[in-house]
Amino acid sequence: MSKELIIGLIESGRDALLRTAQAVPDDKLTWKPLDNGRTVLDLLGDAAQTPHMITKMLTEPAFAPSREIFAQMTQERAGWMFEEAVTHLNKNTDDALAAISALSEEELAKPMTLQMGGGMTMPMGGWVMMINRTFISRMAQINYIQTLYGDFESH
Repeated sequence: MSKELIIGLIESGRDALLRTAQAVPDDKLTWKPLDNGRTVLDLLGDAAQTPHMITKMLTEPAFAPSREIFAQMTQERAGWMFEEAVTHLNKNTDDALAAISALSEEELAKPMTLQMGGGMTMPMGGWVMMINRTFISRMAQINYIQTLYGDFESH
């Protein structure tokens, strides 16, 4: 997968996520489906943090995601308001896109192993695409929440 395609997918994924999240009324941002699901605000915050994590993977060779890091991320975003989550999403995505742009196609193809899930190896480009995967999956989750409170429009 080419660097230009990766960057384009991440940019369009961010745009789609933002469009969907911005369509959620303020009183539904912290609503939990069945009082047990994730809120729109938490999903948006999670998506905002993923590009930062990937940037650290690209720029700090010793960095590796862990349960502890994910717990820290959850705590960090717990206090965010909507505007703060959007600010983090945009800044972290822009930083990630800059880090990706600095990589060569060879670096994107280089295999990288992370210990999560018992050890997984993928080309760096595959790990980088976690940003887009997170954007699209969180957008879909927000779309589902929207249907639960009666919004059936396409955003």
